[in-house]
Amino acid sequence: MNNEKLSVLIPVLNGAPFLEEALASLEQQTFRDFDVLVWDNGSTDGTLEILDRWVPSRLPGRVFRGPPLSLGLSLARLVEVADTELCARMDADDICHPDRFRQQLAFLRQHPALALVGTDRVCIDMSGNVVEGGSRLPFAPTDVLHATLVGPRIWHPTVIFKRSAVLQVGNYQDHSTIDEPYWSEDYDLWVRLLTHHLAATMPERLLRYRINPSGVTQKAMREKRAALSRRRVWERHASAFTGLQQSVAMQLHDRSSGFALPALWRMACHFRRLDGLPPLTRLRYPSFLEAMQKLIARKDLASRAWLKVGRLLKPAPPDALPTD
Repeated sequence: MNNEKLSVLIPVLNGAPFLEEALASLEQQTFRDFDVLVWDNGSTDGTLEILDRWVPSRLPGRVFRGPPLSLGLSLARLVEVADTELCARMDADDICHPDRFRQQLAFLRQHPALALVGTDRVCIDMSGNVVEGGSRLPFAPTDVLHATLVGPRIWHPTVIFKRSAVLQVGNYQDHSTIDEPYWSEDYDLWVRLLTHHLAATMPERLLRYRINPSGVTQKAMREKRAALSRRRVWERHASAFTGLQQSVAMQLHDRSSGFALPALWRMACHFRRLDGLPPLTRLRYPSFLEAMQKLIARKDLASRAWLKVGRLLKPAPPDALPTD
C-alpha cells in the first residue's frame, strides 16, 4: 500500500451545478500524487457526463457506477476500494485551496500519531459569495476530543485520515431506518475513531464549503433530525467513548444527572490514555469546562459550583501535538 499517495473520496448525487469547479480545484493542487475516487449514487443531471470528461483523462482515478447508496455507505465502499493509506474527503460542491493537500500532508508527517487532520473552512453560498456560517472549531487534539462530547466539531469535507484507523473502528456506517432516515455518518465515525485515536484541526482555511439549503445535512438540521441522529450515535457509542455505563452517559447527554461530577471525573481518567492529560488538570481545562457546561443539569448545583471554581483556577497549559 502506498503510504505517500492520496485517495480523494467523493460521493455524489446530481452534483452537476458545481462539480466542474470542485474537480478544477483538485487539478490545481500543488501536491499531485493522488487518485480521485467517485461513487455516483444514481445521478440524472449530467454528473456522469462531466465525470467522464475529467476522470481519468484530466484527473487520475475511477468513477464507480454501482447501486445508489446512502452517503455513509457510499463512503464506506470508497474506503474499501482505496489502495492508499491516506484518504482525503471533499464534497462535489466544495472548492479546495490549491495548497490544501500539501499542507495537510506536511502536518501529518510532523505529527504521525494522529489518525486524522481536518482544517478550518470558508463558508460560501450557492453563488460562491463568502457568508458567515458554521461553528467555531477546536484545533488541538485534546480540544477536539472534548468538543466531540457535545457534537461533531470536525469539518467532514476537510479531513485527511488514515485508512487503517478508519477500518479498525468499523469504517463509515449507516444506521438509518425507515422511520428515522437521516444518519450522522460523520459524528458516528468521529466518536468511534476518537475512542482509540487522536485527531486535530489546522486553523488554516483550506476549503471553501458551500452551504446548500437543499443538501442532506442542511435539511436535516432544519427538520431537527440531525439532533435526533446525534443522540442515536451517542446511544450506540458513548459508553466506549467516555468509559461510563451507558445509562450514566445518556444522563450526561440529556442533562438529567442529579450529580454529574463523579461521572465527569471518571471520564477525565478514561481520556488520559489517549492524550496523557491528568484528570485534575482536565477538570479545569478550558475546553473540558466548556463541554461540562453543556452536560451538567441546571439543578446540579454542586457540579455547577465546580465549573465556577475551575474557571477561577490558573488555566492549564495548552496541550502539545503528538509527534510520534
